[in-house]
Amino acid sequence: MAVTFGEPVGRSQEDRPTGRFPAHAVVAVGLLAVGIVLFCLAIQAADGDFDPQGPHLAPVIVTGAWVAVCAVYLAQFRPGRASAATATAAEPAPGTEGSAPDPDELETGEPTPVGLVAPVLVAIGLVGFAIALEYAGFVLSAVGFFVWTARVLGSRNWIRDSVVAVVLSLAIYLSFTRLLDLFLPGGVLPL
Repeated sequence: MAVTFGEPVGRSQEDRPTGRFPAHAVVAVGLLAVGIVLFCLAIQAADGDFDPQGPHLAPVIVTGAWVAVCAVYLAQFRPGRASAATATAAEPAPGTEGSAPDPDELETGEPTPVGLVAPVLVAIGLVGFAIALEYAGFVLSAVGFFVWTARVLGSRNWIRDSVVAVVLSLAIYLSFTRLLDLFLPGGVLPL
């Protein structure tokens, strides 16, 4: 173990000061603030009418869950400390000398930069979904969109992606049309 001058011995990577508040914590604080405002507006709009059949309960539940998730996420931060997720691996695992490291398992200590390619491709898929919705119907359009998005986000298993897309699309379609009596275009499939 190498000891750097001025650093207490035995201090783990998680306990070392990073010198700044993590950017994702700043985003979480912003989302928490927006969630609290929306939660208050949802309660104000409900005006005491929280009937399960009415339109006011769902926004209160969704914004309340939003606030709870942001609060739990923020509670995990210790300002000025590096998180365990960004800790670097100091030594290779035994028996791995001479083998190339797997990029997915390699911890560099630096956050992976998020490129614009994936969000742009997902947005293109969403536009394609909206266009195909009118002609092919919800189920086929959603299957195409789910498979497209899985591929864009790095999945390489066509069979699994297709099965999940079909099951998810049918479940959503049948839930909306049969249980909620909401219209979703059937398209070319006789559903």
